[in-house]
Amino acid sequence: MTETRCFHCTLPVSEPVVFFADVEGTPQPMCCPGCKAVTEAIVAGGLENYYRHRTESANQVTDLNQRLQEELLIYDRAEVQKDFVRPAGPDSHSQDTPLTASLLIDGITCAACIWLLENHLEALAGVDQVSVNLSTHEAQITWHNSEILLSTILLEIHKIGYKAFPWRADQQEALLKNENRTFIRRLAVAGIGAMQVMMYAIALYSGAISDDMPDIYRDLIRIFSALIATPVVLYSAAPFFKAAWRDIKIRHLGMDVPVSIAIGGAYLASLWATFSVYFLSNGSGGEVYYDSVSMFTFFLLTGRYLELRARHATARAARALTNLLPPSCLKEVNGHYQRVPVADLQPDDKVRILPGDAIPADGILISGSTSVNEAMLTGEYLPIEKQPGDTLLCSSINVDHPIELKVSKVGEETRVAGIIQLLQRAQQDKPAIAKIADKVAGWFVACVLLVAICVYWGWSGIAPQDAFWITLSVLVVTCPCALSLATPAALTAATGYLHRLGLLVTRGHVLEGLKTIDHVIFDKTGTLTKGELSLSQVVPVPLDNGNSSKEALLQRAAALEAHSEHPIARAFFYTVESLHEQAHEVKNHLGQGIEGTIGNRLYRIGRPDFACPSGNVATPEQDGQWLLMSGSTDQELWQPLCWFRITDSLRPEAAHTIQRLHRMGKTVTLLSGDAGPVVAATAESLGIRQWKSESSPDDKLHYIQTLQSQGHKVLMVGDGINDVPVLAGADISMAMGNASDLARTSADAVLISGNLERLADAFNLTVRTRKIIRQNLAWSLGYNLAALPLAAAGMIAPWMAATGMALSSLIVVANALRLNRPGKLTKAPTESEEVYAHLEPRGAA
Repeated sequence: MTETRCFHCTLPVSEPVVFFADVEGTPQPMCCPGCKAVTEAIVAGGLENYYRHRTESANQVTDLNQRLQEELLIYDRAEVQKDFVRPAGPDSHSQDTPLTASLLIDGITCAACIWLLENHLEALAGVDQVSVNLSTHEAQITWHNSEILLSTILLEIHKIGYKAFPWRADQQEALLKNENRTFIRRLAVAGIGAMQVMMYAIALYSGAISDDMPDIYRDLIRIFSALIATPVVLYSAAPFFKAAWRDIKIRHLGMDVPVSIAIGGAYLASLWATFSVYFLSNGSGGEVYYDSVSMFTFFLLTGRYLELRARHATARAARALTNLLPPSCLKEVNGHYQRVPVADLQPDDKVRILPGDAIPADGILISGSTSVNEAMLTGEYLPIEKQPGDTLLCSSINVDHPIELKVSKVGEETRVAGIIQLLQRAQQDKPAIAKIADKVAGWFVACVLLVAICVYWGWSGIAPQDAFWITLSVLVVTCPCALSLATPAALTAATGYLHRLGLLVTRGHVLEGLKTIDHVIFDKTGTLTKGELSLSQVVPVPLDNGNSSKEALLQRAAALEAHSEHPIARAFFYTVESLHEQAHEVKNHLGQGIEGTIGNRLYRIGRPDFACPSGNVATPEQDGQWLLMSGSTDQELWQPLCWFRITDSLRPEAAHTIQRLHRMGKTVTLLSGDAGPVVAATAESLGIRQWKSESSPDDKLHYIQTLQSQGHKVLMVGDGINDVPVLAGADISMAMGNASDLARTSADAVLISGNLERLADAFNLTVRTRKIIRQNLAWSLGYNLAALPLAAAGMIAPWMAATGMALSSLIVVANALRLNRPGKLTKAPTESEEVYAHLEPRGAA
């Protein structure tokens, strides 16, 4: 089945196709309204020749001809820019106000691409700032329209080999899906090719050892190996060659440079050894490396693919917030409510919101009373009572009754849009942790290349017929395969072990970065607590005519709560095994409580002023949420019967985890949006000396950034959407297993087991991992430095170099696998805790 692609940008279009544009009398499929608008603008401007004569798809054009420039000029029009360009300054009407465009960049493969794009564009006159996000492929470009046009900036992006177009969520999703499919195809070709070539390689090695394989069979096996390895090199390994060429252009010797030299050099040398005997009378043949080339390509692609999946998860995090918005709403039009798209709302519009619907915009409640679930924005798990005049937040959920809302803020001015902006800003400001191996490899590769040139020049004068093979031996034996695997192999083994323990690491920098963490910050609800309400205390009120038993009072309260869907009701369900009494004529009083008849008596349970209107009872002094149950026979005189304390229970391992972190010398802080007394009681019970209550997402992010500006490294543990900006802004972030989807995709690690002890285990594993990494780096560098002079002296044949390279990599991987062995991570005190034992725990108030 042929895949439908956008006629303008050629990105895949989801079926069924929704958008079409008429080009020369023919409806053409479009992936989004943006491409449709640009296409229609091109046609309206009389530029149809661009589509008629182009020979390549729009996202593959590299020959910047006149037609391409004509297309890019369309993006200078105000009507086209309105969807992706916004003023960067406070005065949006001034001509001198800089503009900021959100662009999606196609062709980004690595951090070197980010460096090239940012430095190239920032050098243009009139461009103030360029920020490109590797995870999302999104670029934020700020420029002065009076000095440089957007079309010129887009043209410069094309000149350095990339494709830029306006950012839109559907286009970004299509781009990421296409990138994922392409990578899977490359990985499949490399994997199948590697397995087949290894089968032939076993036969070649066996024949070389026994020295009895006829030349005709040897040559035939080599030809088949060449045929299979060719698509692996030319297709699967193409990203390495492309990235290496870009590294060379920006004068940065990254890991892709030696990888490309090793793959390309070994492949070309193998082709020469395979076919020179047929075309040259003096062809001397030589060794072939098809198996090494194919396997090396497959292993590297596997690591890159895991990194790609992590980046894609990050890219989807910001878009997940926009999914909280309802697509339509009931808007008042001429005295009647009509369903309209949310995008049509304007300030002062009146909207009707039914129970269960999401609130489409920030506004003021003008009619009706209800409860609103704001957990996705504030982290508060209980519905909040709302009365006329109260503020309602976009994306929160109406729980109880129909209400009417007067819109005050729409679009990017809403609270949820502010959280999205905080997330994007935090992701862009997130500090990058440099890879040790990549730093070492840059200098090492430069030295190896210099040595290889000198070796070839020297042997050309001594034995010209051996110069190429000796030089190839130098390149192969010193190929930093083991060096490139030293860090990733250890990290992969460590993350796999943590996964079995219940801690899923989703970013490669976590274990490397944990060693620098000195501050650990916890959210409260759902993190240190279970996020589930429970009945923690039952306190009967003394009565003149005698007390009922706790069990009887609890039974009556549960009978009433059985008629409620409120989260508090579940606390009674989990406490009472079965109901022995039934309530009748039950009435729910919004925001107050519940009332009903049990036997011949009326009962109420809820807020104290509702259950006992006379107010002649004192609330218990203990912290927590207290509900009062009262009884009456005439609906006038209500007698208090029992107090019920509702709490969010702490995780059983929380206190021990905090103690272990203190022994490691970590500063532990509790940041919560809950009220001060509740947060203080939680901190005291867990031994946390430093805490802040009633913290908004902005407050939490500011607290994190203040610590970072003082040189501290911060780990944040949270679970709610309100924690997303802080999770993205922290040096390392961790989400609980029961966290929201957005929190999990934004975090660097997910505690899927829900056991906080695994956090302390991760710190302990960091010590072992760093030790393994140092051992791997020492071995790989030592091997290369020892083998280099032997290869340069002609004492190591190419096949010996290939074998040594494989053995070196095998030793590195085997050493890293030691991290998979069960250690003493879950016992206390562990090795790393003993290292910190002499330190005074930090975090005093």
